[in-house]
Amino acid sequence: MADRLNVAIEGVRMAYGQSTGMRPDQLKKVFSDALRWQLQRILEDQAGTTAPSDHHASINSLYAEAWGFLGRRGVGAQWTLDEHDRLIAAGWSPARAKQIADLVFEFQNNDPVSKAQIDNYVTAFGIMPTQDNVARMGKTICAARAAACREATALLPDTEDETAAWVDDALADDAPFAFEQIAPQRTRPAPTEPLSDDIVTPAPPPKPERPKQRILDAAEDCIAAYSKEGGWDTDSIKQVRTAIRLFDHACGGDAFIEDLDQSHVRAFTTLCRALPNRWGRTREEQAGGIAASLERANGMDPTQIGISQVTINKHLTWVAAVLAHAAGEEDDPKAHRPAKPLSFKVARAGLGKSDRKQRKRDRDKRANWTKQEVATLLSAPIWTGCAGIGGRFKPGTDIFHDAWYWLPLMLPLYGGRSSELAGLGLAEVFEQDPIPYFLIQYTEDRSLKNIQSIRRLPIHPELIRLGFIDYVKAMRAAGSTMLFPEMQSPNSTTFAGTFYKSVFRPLRDWAFPEGTSWRHRVGGAWKDKDVHSFRGLATTTMKGRVPSEVRCDIFGHEGETETARTYDEEAELSLKLDALKLLTPLTAHIPATRPIRLRPPERRQHRTRAAKVRLK
Repeated sequence: MADRLNVAIEGVRMAYGQSTGMRPDQLKKVFSDALRWQLQRILEDQAGTTAPSDHHASINSLYAEAWGFLGRRGVGAQWTLDEHDRLIAAGWSPARAKQIADLVFEFQNNDPVSKAQIDNYVTAFGIMPTQDNVARMGKTICAARAAACREATALLPDTEDETAAWVDDALADDAPFAFEQIAPQRTRPAPTEPLSDDIVTPAPPPKPERPKQRILDAAEDCIAAYSKEGGWDTDSIKQVRTAIRLFDHACGGDAFIEDLDQSHVRAFTTLCRALPNRWGRTREEQAGGIAASLERANGMDPTQIGISQVTINKHLTWVAAVLAHAAGEEDDPKAHRPAKPLSFKVARAGLGKSDRKQRKRDRDKRANWTKQEVATLLSAPIWTGCAGIGGRFKPGTDIFHDAWYWLPLMLPLYGGRSSELAGLGLAEVFEQDPIPYFLIQYTEDRSLKNIQSIRRLPIHPELIRLGFIDYVKAMRAAGSTMLFPEMQSPNSTTFAGTFYKSVFRPLRDWAFPEGTSWRHRVGGAWKDKDVHSFRGLATTTMKGRVPSEVRCDIFGHEGETETARTYDEEAELSLKLDALKLLTPLTAHIPATRPIRLRPPERRQHRTRAAKVRLK
């Protein structure tokens, strides 16, 4: 309201021919008074310490540059990287350039020019308090403070510096200050740490001891912060707690962040290599904790002992994230951090070349499904007739159109991630467009692997042939919000986990009771072709027949070049559709059945095993 009134007054005065601007003599008086007042404050500070002249000169130069920035740009000017680069080009070191930036931020957070000082000058020098005049006074006061810092340096023994054009007149002025405050607040506080490598300041007074923080508590604080911002999903939170639980156990239990040192990092890697590589799975381990897992490792085959280096590195990533969150900003008075920074470099490198370097290419770590194997999977009674909703793998006459029916078809047709497809909402389905499509994006129900996962996918002609559009309409009419509501399980952290346990694993066991020819043991676990193996089949089928940028857009990958990643637009739906048609033979043998038959209403949500037993 005051600003609006000032503008109105300024307009009235201008209408009557009265000037509202500042005269040069008024501006000079503002500069003179501000310089003398600031210089007195600085000289009192310098006289009150035993620091050498070089120390004061160094501080003065930093403050002069910070005040000079506000004097040139205005009290509300924002510090930018261009200013940082300007200082570097002028010969400032990066560390001291950052100190200047920090001073600017500190000034602006504490009202660089007080209203009391402006009001005093308005009254004493007869200045109209228009917005323009107030802004000019603010810049002039900041420029005067910069000049005061340089003059204070010039008054030090054996130092010289140039002053502004008005400095001599200001210093000769012996009039009483126009700006006075009772117990004025210092605008140039003495620093408590060295400003450069060759300047040493007196040690600061000892700080009172602060309460330490347990790393377990720090993890929960970190989880709460990341969850609030939507940064971590339930699966990530589970991994964080597991990593911190292991690290805390290695540190002796209930470890405080302030007590951590490098020996605890070594203890953590030692613990990981002593545990079974499939630890925490038995009832005894779940009841007895990590100690029970270590006990179980005694007498086990050595090949089944030791968490992999990849997993160790993932744990270290979560530990580092928690410690970084606890440490906060450099000047955070509430921060918790080890006395010396911890290094995870050696822990991440592992033991010897075999751990540091991969002995297999990524493509060799996972086998693709063959076309014949896909045909075997898709010959189940689910698509030819089953023995009811609870007997999907037993021959019968019933066919239900649900996640069991559609998802095993969609995976080879898209090479998609099961979490993306199983978690599709009906709001992501645009079945009435000229080219019907899915819009895969972040939702409240399902996150994505990365930003490039956001994309449009045409609804495959094979799905349309089998009645998928009618299925979508029927689910909308039934009041559902999810395409496959039965995949939304309260007992699973991801849609992918629900699909794997409920649909894919039973289907694979039905088709390959002894496993595929690729099934083998890795450490303490059996590995076989899985959901991700459909992805390799799809990419291999398209390789050499579809442009790489179109393939990347279909599978949610980054482009293979900087230009593709940064500038190329997403491929048109028509191009994606032509590419996806190459996968049509994988499901061409599935017979179309009409009409669409949904699951019974009481079975359109995921049920636990106990609930299913009660239902029967």
